[in-house]
Amino acid sequence: MRISPTKFISLLFLVLSVLYLYSAYNIQVFAFDENAPFNARTFPIYLGYAGIFLSSLKIILPEKTTIIVDHKVLDYKSIIYLIIVSVIYGAVILKIGYFLSTSLFLISSYYLLGERRWIWMFTLSFPFVAIFMYLLHGVLNIYLRDPLLQYLGIIG
Repeated sequence: MRISPTKFISLLFLVLSVLYLYSAYNIQVFAFDENAPFNARTFPIYLGYAGIFLSSLKIILPEKTTIIVDHKVLDYKSIIYLIIVSVIYGAVILKIGYFLSTSLFLISSYYLLGERRWIWMFTLSFPFVAIFMYLLHGVLNIYLRDPLLQYLGIIG
C-alpha cells in the first residue's frame, strides 16, 4: 500500500500538533493569571487543538485527486537555506532583540525566495515589524525584551 504525500504530511502535522499541544499545557502562567479568560497558554492550546482537528480531517477525508510530485523540479537548496535562516533566527532573537532579528529574518527570507527589489523588502519588513511591536507593547501590554530598542530609548 502506498500512502499519498498529502496524507503523509497530514500525519506528520498531526504528530507535531500533538507535541505542540502537550508543550502548550506545560507553559508556566503567573498565579494571578491562572484563572484569567486569556493567558499565555490560551492561544497555543487552541492552536494545538485546531492543528489536530484540521490534520485529522485531512487524513480521514478522501482525496479527490492524487498529487504526483516531481522531485527533480523542487528547489531543495532554498528549503535548506530557509531552515538554516530560521534556526539562526531562533538562536539570535534573545541576543539582539525581536525588532532587528525579525526584520533581518524577513529580509533574508524574501531574498532566498527570489525577491530582489530591496525597497519592497525593507518596506515589508521593518515597518510591519514596528507596527506589530507597537501593537504588542502599546495596545496589548505584552512585553518583548529588545536590547536594541532599549539601548535606543524607544522602550523602557
